[in-house]
Amino acid sequence: MGKRQPNPIDPILVRQLFDYQDGVLRWKVKKGRANIGDVAWSNSKGYKMFCINRKMYQEHRLIWAWHYDSVPDEIDHINGNFLDNRVENLRAATHRQNMYNRKAPSHNKTGVKGVYKSGGKYRAQITKDGNIIYLGSFSDLDEAKVVVEAARNELHKEFASNG
Repeated sequence: MGKRQPNPIDPILVRQLFDYQDGVLRWKVKKGRANIGDVAWSNSKGYKMFCINRKMYQEHRLIWAWHYDSVPDEIDHINGNFLDNRVENLRAATHRQNMYNRKAPSHNKTGVKGVYKSGGKYRAQITKDGNIIYLGSFSDLDEAKVVVEAARNELHKEFASNG
């Protein structure tokens, strides 16, 4: 999951510069400071990055280009782990779909995505098409969790993430 990539990617160049194996790109030529066999470095947000002709690229976007001829605006990591760049873990997505598949925010105090505590009750809600859908107020956290996960699975379909 991530920010849109501003730099266009040439799939032919990517295949000339890199070898791909099990979700990892390795340089197959010496270029600048990169040696043959070198792998990506991590930026401050943890994404694996490469520099090609003084432009920065996220590894998962280069992997997509290595396998396909065009690169979508956004690429979703199916299992939610942005370090798992195996091509079978990547899929084209809209920004909204990509947001559906994100994990619970770190400030979530209940530990359940879409459930927060207010006035001694657990309130469940999800977002669909930019709208917040209120699912109810529950005295039991487990009940709120079941309701929010069922709604998410129904409305977000294959992009639903209960993490």
